[in-house]
Amino acid sequence: MALKILYFGTNHPKSIKPLQALDQDQQIVGVVEWSPKKSAPKKVLRQIYHYGKGLRGEEKTLGSFAKKRNILHIDTNVCPVNSKVFEERVKSLQPDLICVSYFGDRIPTSVMKASKLGGINAHGSYLPNYRGAIPWFWQYYHMEEEGGVTIHRLTDKQDEGEILVQEKFPIELGLTEERLLQKITDLTVKLMREAVADIEKTGRVGRGKMTDSEEAPDHLIRGRCIQRKERFIDWETWNVDRVYHFLRGTGAMELNAPYPGGIWNVLGFQRCDPEGKPGEIEKRTEGHRLYCKNGIVLLKSRFSMKALVKGLI
Repeated sequence: MALKILYFGTNHPKSIKPLQALDQDQQIVGVVEWSPKKSAPKKVLRQIYHYGKGLRGEEKTLGSFAKKRNILHIDTNVCPVNSKVFEERVKSLQPDLICVSYFGDRIPTSVMKASKLGGINAHGSYLPNYRGAIPWFWQYYHMEEEGGVTIHRLTDKQDEGEILVQEKFPIELGLTEERLLQKITDLTVKLMREAVADIEKTGRVGRGKMTDSEEAPDHLIRGRCIQRKERFIDWETWNVDRVYHFLRGTGAMELNAPYPGGIWNVLGFQRCDPEGKPGEIEKRTEGHRLYCKNGIVLLKSRFSMKALVKGLI
């Protein structure tokens, strides 16, 4: 018999696609949407942005998914997860299982217990390494050759619940963030369906006990949040390969935008004796050169309406 699932996520493919996959086999009784709080003008711009995507006939929001199926949709900006009203609404659904993918709030233990079997979470790393909100960023920073996805039991400790299923994938040199997130999304879809199918078959999550995973070694790297103005590249020690890989994977976020709405395209790199100081950008006829200690990274600037809109919202 299909499980009654309450789904937690945000308006991103890493949430939408696993939800659509689970909908094929299970009974989705409600969706909980997390999104950062926005001022009124920014909220309008975001709604227009998602509406435009909807015109192409694709489900791009949790709200549109819920509306189409006539199921409960809870926006955490309106009804916070730690409120009594939220807990009561969850209890009224009587879910068998909570499934979480790319959700930005801690889910209270009382809410987890409102689900018959508890909950599971999809995390974008091969746990126990890179626990935290943005594991992909730190995988680029540390030049990891492999990434992964883990489905684990949901507990009140971040990404520390019992591991149910996990799998690795290669991170090639210069792999873009978009391609990395696509790999994470595709693997999340696969592993989430496998984990839920096993829970449906056995009637329990993992060993069936609300226990955390074994204590992890202290040397493991965390996928902590970063501050907007943080800087990570050490121009004196990083070689050109590492600079190129990091910039490709993070959308050159550490380099100042060339102009409002402008973005840097990271085209490639060359190992050579640089003519300029590491960290300097020089404009050439064919584009821009970013000097590194043992080479250059090739850049090209272009205008992006998406970058301009994202900057506004």
